[in-house]
Amino acid sequence: MIGLSQRVILVAKYGGRIEINEGVCMSGCTLYAMDSITVGKNTDIGAGCKIIDNDFHPLPYSQRHPEEQLDKVKKKPIMIGEGCFIGANSILLKGTTLGNNVVVGAGSVVSGTFPDNVIIAGNPARIIKENEP
Repeated sequence: MIGLSQRVILVAKYGGRIEINEGVCMSGCTLYAMDSITVGKNTDIGAGCKIIDNDFHPLPYSQRHPEEQLDKVKKKPIMIGEGCFIGANSILLKGTTLGNNVVVGAGSVVSGTFPDNVIIAGNPARIIKENEP
C-alpha cells in the first residue's frame, strides 16, 4: 500500500536495457538504465526503491560544465537474482549483483556483489545474516 500513490518509472537511455522476468512485483519504484538492469523471476521491489546502473552525469566539474560529456558517465550492469525482496526506499547502485533469495532491508544503499540466501541491510549494505532457502 505504501507505493500506490507513486508510479513505477522505467527508463532505458543511451543504449540501456531493462529486463524484467516473470512474476516480478514492484510498486512506486524507479529503474534507470544506461547499461543494463536485469531483475530475476519472482522478485519483489518495494515502494520508493531506486535501481540505477549509472552516475547520471560525469563527476568531475570540468566534464559537466560548460556542457555535459555524457560519454564519460560511469555505468555498470545491475543483476538481481530470483526470489529477491528489496525493501522500501532502498537504493541499488551501479555494478550491484544480488544472488538468488537475497533480502535487502528497507532504506539500504547497496553496492557490490552478494551471494545467494543472505539478508543485507545498512548504508553501505552488508550481510547481516543468512536467509533460509
